[in-house]
Amino acid sequence: MVSRKETRMEVLFGFFGTLFVAIILPIAACLTPGYTPLRHAVSSLGEGQAKSLFSIGFVVAGSLLIPFFLYLERELVNIEDNIRRLATGISVFTCVCIALVGIIPDETYIEAFLIFHAFVAVIAFTGSGIYIVLYSILMYQGPKSKLYKGPAFKKYVAYYGFIIGGVLLLLLITLNPLIEWILTILIIIWVLITAIQCIAFKFFNIPGVYYKRSQYPEALKLFEDAIDILDNLNLSDEPIADTLKENINFIKRELDYKQSKSDDR
Repeated sequence: MVSRKETRMEVLFGFFGTLFVAIILPIAACLTPGYTPLRHAVSSLGEGQAKSLFSIGFVVAGSLLIPFFLYLERELVNIEDNIRRLATGISVFTCVCIALVGIIPDETYIEAFLIFHAFVAVIAFTGSGIYIVLYSILMYQGPKSKLYKGPAFKKYVAYYGFIIGGVLLLLLITLNPLIEWILTILIIIWVLITAIQCIAFKFFNIPGVYYKRSQYPEALKLFEDAIDILDNLNLSDEPIADTLKENINFIKRELDYKQSKSDDR
């Protein structure tokens, strides 16, 4: 069973990995003489003076996003399993290509490198647009599924993902550097918003159980009632009882901390 800390860590990987590259990209652009998004593609930063910074940003982001999308694969269940598996496969492969975009050119084999770089760059953009659209379909259909008990993503996240799919088509048609930059920014924002939506929920190590911080008192009462029921059934030694007690202790600590902060004001 995956622990709460491991689950939350996967979400934080996606958030901070994406935030890191979002900070690195404008810095690398500013440090590259003559660079402008109007005429230069994003990946051309890997050939300028700030190529090491560019490389670090993409390698870190691509690597940290893999556990994040594996987390989404586990959460978006009981909606459309075929779409979920396809989205996960594409997202993981795309993340590997994103990391490979950060490889610094080898001047000795520059022609072979350019072919390789063009391949992984195309996959990075195309794959990102495709998996975002697929995940957006799952997020949109989630509330319609009676069996889905995962995080309640806002509908605007799904609509936003569909817009990214349209921008990807526009980029493939025009190959315009500015549109490439716009798509990059949109993808970064989508991942950040999705991660924030996940962080807004507390994962209680019980399938289908999610509560926001504002719902902690409600969760505490439900878990305490569940413990009473298990005690009455002589099931207090079952693993679920230990999980419930762990969650009760956690919520009490959180509520006590919140109360202490309010008293200090």
